[in-house]
Amino acid sequence: MSRRPNIVPSVMLNLALPQPVHTQLTLHLFSELEGRVPLGAYQRFFSERINEFFRHRRLDLAPWANTDPGAFMVSGSPETLKVLERTLKGELPT
Repeated sequence: MSRRPNIVPSVMLNLALPQPVHTQLTLHLFSELEGRVPLGAYQRFFSERINEFFRHRRLDLAPWANTDPGAFMVSGSPETLKVLERTLKGELPT
């Protein structure tokens, strides 16, 4: 039985990571059951993080935390950050 092609084609990417980052990622993805990082785990991890990067927005908490800009940033969906900002401005009941 041959594999059907992916609906969304994949593109090969060569990526070099600093060794400590690679070690941390490998330990995170490692499966005790399989005794290795499962097939496709790196691809899923990077795809999820990249999609998250493009879907999420950032909100600087400096106006409410009395800090330098960029010192405290939160990330989340645009809807979540909108509610958070309205709550911080006192526009929504807590």
